Amino acid sequence: ALDQLVASDACDSVVAAIVGAAGLASTLAAARAGKRLLLANKESLVLAGELVTAAAAAAGAEIIPIDSEHNAIFQCLRSRQAGAEVRRVLLTASGGPFRGWDRHRLQGVTPAQALAHPKWSMGPKISVDSATLMNKGLEVIEAHHLFALPPARIEVLVHPQSLVHSLVEFIDGSTLAQMGLPDMRTTLAVGLGWPQRIESGVAGLDLLAHGRLEFEPADLDAFPCLGLAWRAMQAGGSAPAILNAANEVAVSAFLQGRIGFLSIPALVENALTVLPAGAADCLDALLAADAQSRKITELAIARQPAHV
Repeated sequence: ALDQLVASDACDSVVAAIVGAAGLASTLAAARAGKRLLLANKESLVLAGELVTAAAAAAGAEIIPIDSEHNAIFQCLRSRQAGAEVRRVLLTASGGPFRGWDRHRLQGVTPAQALAHPKWSMGPKISVDSATLMNKGLEVIEAHHLFALPPARIEVLVHPQSLVHSLVEFIDGSTLAQMGLPDMRTTLAVGLGWPQRIESGVAGLDLLAHGRLEFEPADLDAFPCLGLAWRAMQAGGSAPAILNAANEVAVSAFLQGRIGFLSIPALVENALTVLPAGAADCLDALLAADAQSRKITELAIARQPAHV
C-alpha cells in the first residue's frame, strides 16, 4: 500500500525516512514514479545504490538528500553532480558519545549509554550506528552513490561540535563548507523548497557563542565499523548489502541485551568474511544477499555465550 501511495498522483514529493532496509521498496517506487525524493533512508542506497540512482535517472526523479552530511554536500555543489572539478568531499562525524574511548572501555558499553547522543536526537538504531561509527560508514557508501564519487575522493573527519556538516574541496584549492545548528528542520526545508530557500524555524549560527571548531581523524582501531564500510564499498557488488544486513541484526541484538557493544563490528566482519560479494545487478540478488547475511549473523549470535 505504501509503495502504491508514493507512486500515485496523490503526491509530488516523498520523504523517504523509514529506518533500515525496510525503506528500500518505497524509495524505489518513488524513484521509478519520477517523484522529488527527499532521501533520509541511507540504507536504500547502501543496499541498492546503483538500482535507485538508475531508476531515478530513467524516470526523471530528483533525489535531494536530507541527512545533514549529504545535504551539506548537495548545497555546496548545488546539485548531485560532483564532476572533475571536485578534488574530494569530507563528511563530518560528531564522534558519538564514546569519542576518545579505547576498546577496553568500550567493552562495557550499555544500550542506555549508546542511545545518549551528545548532539542529535535520533531513533535507537541510528543512535547505536552513530556510537559505533557505522552510521558514518553507511554515509560514505551513500555519498559514493549519490555523487558518483570513487572511494578515494571521500574522507571522514570527526568534528565534535557538529556545526560544520560537510565540506567540498575543489581542484583550485577552494573548500566550501555548509554550517548550521544540528537541526533536521534545516535539511527538510532545503529539500522541500529547493532551489528556493524557505523558513525552517531554526535560528542562525552564532559562531562567537559556540567558540572553537575542532577536527580530528576517526579512530578506526576503537571503531572498526567505519573501516568495514570502506571494505564493503571497495569490494562492491552485494558486499554493502551484506554489511548493512549484518549490522541491522547485530544492533537489534545489542539493544535487546543479547550481545556486547564490541560484538557488533565482530559480527559484521564475520558476515563480510563468510559471504562472497556477488553481483548487484538486480533487486532479487541483493535481497538474497541481505537474507543470507541476516541468517549468518543470527546463527553467529546464537553460538555466542550469553551476554551478561
